[in-house]
Amino acid sequence: MALTMIPHEKLLQEAEMIALLVHKEQTYDTFPYEKHLRDVVDILKRYGFEGVIIIAGWLHDSIEDTTLTYNKIKDLFGKEVAEIVFAVTDELGRNRKERKEKTYPKIKACGEKAIAVKLADRIANIEHGMRMGGDMLDMYRKEFADFYKNLHVENTIADPLWKHLIDILEINK
Repeated sequence: MALTMIPHEKLLQEAEMIALLVHKEQTYDTFPYEKHLRDVVDILKRYGFEGVIIIAGWLHDSIEDTTLTYNKIKDLFGKEVAEIVFAVTDELGRNRKERKEKTYPKIKACGEKAIAVKLADRIANIEHGMRMGGDMLDMYRKEFADFYKNLHVENTIADPLWKHLIDILEINK
């Protein structure tokens, strides 16, 4: 019996394949970059996300860190995925604070799906840092107030991710 693949599953597989291909020479800490991409997607899946959010999870760093463009993502995966990936792509700036100040408004404007992808990315980075040691946890704690102020919206699909982020950062709200 031949397995039939629905187009949705095919797009997910294509997103994974393309993401792994365009990031293949990059590393994340001492690991192949694939680890970070899988961590982000695993977090999204753990919280029940699917479809365009998972595709965007695979591709979330592609515009920022590879030669993959917004238009290519749009051609392959549609405008919604391209918009999410573009929204979470850091803008240029003289330092991290300036880049984030320029990027947060476009994430929020894109909506709750982009916020969910950004939260999964942030959680993956923090959880990795907690396993590996280092000062990333302190940096993310210091950034939390601005991150929350700029991106939090009540009663959205991202609420469980916010709760998880607050728990791992041990933020007392």
